Amino acid sequence: MNPRDIIRRDHDSRDGEDPLRVLVDTASLNEQLADGNDAAQRVLDYAANREFEFIRSPDTPRHEELECIPPYTIETAENGARVVRSDDDGQQRTTSFSYLFGYQERAIRRTTARVFSDDVDAYATEVEDVTERELATVRQVFVHAALNHRDEGHLFITNRTVLLTNRRWFEAHFPGGQLNIMSLGEAVEYLGLYIRYREQFYASPNLTVGMFGWYWHLFRALVPRYHVEADAVDDYLRGFSIRFQNLLIAVDEIGYQYFQEPDNRTQLNVQYHFDNAISLITGVFDTLALKTAERYAIDDIRKEFISLSNNRGRDFLNEVREVNTDLRDHIAAHMAYINLIYVLRPLVVHRGGYQDSLLEDADQGWTAGVIPLDRFNEADRDAFERYYREIDDDPLPNDPLTEWGLYQADWADAGYIEPYHFMKAAVKTLIQFANAYLQLLGYPDFIEQRREDDEGATFIDTCDRIRQTGLTGFYQVFP
Repeated sequence: MNPRDIIRRDHDSRDGEDPLRVLVDTASLNEQLADGNDAAQRVLDYAANREFEFIRSPDTPRHEELECIPPYTIETAENGARVVRSDDDGQQRTTSFSYLFGYQERAIRRTTARVFSDDVDAYATEVEDVTERELATVRQVFVHAALNHRDEGHLFITNRTVLLTNRRWFEAHFPGGQLNIMSLGEAVEYLGLYIRYREQFYASPNLTVGMFGWYWHLFRALVPRYHVEADAVDDYLRGFSIRFQNLLIAVDEIGYQYFQEPDNRTQLNVQYHFDNAISLITGVFDTLALKTAERYAIDDIRKEFISLSNNRGRDFLNEVREVNTDLRDHIAAHMAYINLIYVLRPLVVHRGGYQDSLLEDADQGWTAGVIPLDRFNEADRDAFERYYREIDDDPLPNDPLTEWGLYQADWADAGYIEPYHFMKAAVKTLIQFANAYLQLLGYPDFIEQRREDDEGATFIDTCDRIRQTGLTGFYQVFP
């Protein structure tokens, strides 16, 4: 998704006025619901939430979740003008509207030929070959442009590859303007950021839990093998939990900046929260190492050398292998990730942190604040490159980035780190690493344990709600 100033809308939806309008592609979501797409279910669960106003394209809905959303229609008024309109749903969840739809069918057909053509230079010859299904697919973009004319903050959600891969072309060419076309996965993430930016913390569509409740239960749902140890001599796991919750907050804070027009203010905020997040991740590593030393009575190594990094904690890790081979193998399997984060830590702690730059890709129509890798010294950059190459990373399907936020993975030239995607990937990896680490230390799943003991019903219910319907970018890594 191209970062634009869409999260800071002028109105406050908490008053129940002017909610965020979400147009959904009915045919696309029919397919995704049939395939059991978790993101589709999460998005549509919020169709009746007061923060949003959902409408859908006029295709026949095949699922109950879509049937309750009112469709738009394109009609011809008495004066001959075409309008796009929708009636309210009769339950006061949506309002009726009518907007002028000034786009000519010939122009929509030419645009459809352009985006569906295998030869974009010769698409004009294919205009008459456009199918009705293709035409209806692209017409949705023009409807959304008409609805978005007065307030460019609204969304269009689809999983159609042809629309997602051309979304910046639509904005730069025709119909033009800010369109905010998102995939279902992107929408889960963005809608969650949108409501939390407005200090609304929904564990499920009808349950708010406050800021503390959200991050506490989200953490517990993501890392269920964490246990509160009130009687521990050195409560390392309490420090682990505090750092983890603060890290989840930091990721959201970076996300708020990513979805705003980048400027000096957003860059300063990103720098602050990114630097803090790097320190928090290494703090999580440290608390896990210290807890391991405590559990296995590894007391012959000075505290500053008890570390998961094989550069600093080699002797400690050798002793871990003696007492828990599986745990040592788990650490070794994630050593590239651990070392990658530790490469970044001294730049944050000892060298004044990062100052990101504005990157504009004219060809892609994409702009974001990034950290240029050529600002690393040669040794740090070589180390970053070495560890990064050992990490599984793939290009994002619709943006000029990898999942880890690397804008350019060609090390012959200067590359860039986009902080939001990098930090999301780093924390997703940390969630899986830490939960498995606690399991290897002997901690059972706390939530399932309480469920079996028939205790903590409210706590369990809130964690379950977040796992099943929570709007979070981490929904794919719930255990």
